[in-house]
Amino acid sequence: MHETPPDLLRARRRPGGACGIRHHLLVIPSVLCSAQAAKIIAEGIPGAIAIEHQHGCSQLGGDARLTEQILTGLGTHPNVAGTLVVGLGCETVQGTSLYRAIEARGQRAAFVGIQQAGGTLAAIRAGREALARLRDTAAVDPEGPVAWGDLCVGIEAAWLSLPQVQAAVFVEVIRRLLTAGATVVQAVPQSRAGSPATAIVPPLLAPLASRAIPYAHAVAGSADVAAAVPASRLFLMPAPETRIAQKTGLAAVGAHVVLSALIEGLPAGCPVAPVVHVGVVPAARAFAEDVEVMLDVEPDAGAAPAIVRALEDGCREETVVEALGTFEMAIHRIAPTM
Repeated sequence: MHETPPDLLRARRRPGGACGIRHHLLVIPSVLCSAQAAKIIAEGIPGAIAIEHQHGCSQLGGDARLTEQILTGLGTHPNVAGTLVVGLGCETVQGTSLYRAIEARGQRAAFVGIQQAGGTLAAIRAGREALARLRDTAAVDPEGPVAWGDLCVGIEAAWLSLPQVQAAVFVEVIRRLLTAGATVVQAVPQSRAGSPATAIVPPLLAPLASRAIPYAHAVAGSADVAAAVPASRLFLMPAPETRIAQKTGLAAVGAHVVLSALIEGLPAGCPVAPVVHVGVVPAARAFAEDVEVMLDVEPDAGAAPAIVRALEDGCREETVVEALGTFEMAIHRIAPTM
């Protein structure tokens, strides 16, 4: 295990005791229709990030609940020092309900409604004032050293389909993280029939798993995960197939940092959690400058320690996708939206 002196990993302590390796102010539109106002509110305010999504309007049943759960999880993420919810007023996922859910979990939160404020420009003015108050209040969060035992690492599922020699590196990374005391949440794709495809987890990983948690339950927030952690701190999270939705779900359960195996497509970030990318050869060879670590077809003995070091560095400083400002999110849809 690569030993990290405790004072090299630093975080902000939140009022409830959680620690954050980032100090974001998050602006959440409760519906697509308030996304532009949310974006303008966040512009020019240090640390402020406005997320964008296509949801919140004309959603029914489980889809509406899942959207609210995920947005609540992001709004209460430990890397977020304060959250502003921007609503329209007539959406399915009501901004006021989302704001109350976030505040009920102990997060600093504020709400502004476009219709309640009398229009978009008025809501933007009120939102910027509210965000400034959140920023000033959050400035008191003390910074101090943390260990892996204070952190949760989310891992995307792509590595599960790798050849055994490469997959074994990720198994070793998970073992090292667990040995260091970290909580690990591993995303596992759902089968087409809708049941968790935990059978595809490599045999080496199966003995480490303490339990499986359904996706809809997992996104209820990090408090649910933390309360359920027994002697083993590895969880399997049945998840959608798409990489971005997996990142979003892992962040919604409170993963401080996300590990992504890049076997296709482009590197992609997450609004609230830094993403460390492992470029898997040969697929990711063309993106060598856009990932933190490259994993060869025949990895050497230093591959797993190098990935753990990259995770440590990602906790301390900007990742590549953060430096590029590449933030994406996606919420899985259970049924077609009206």
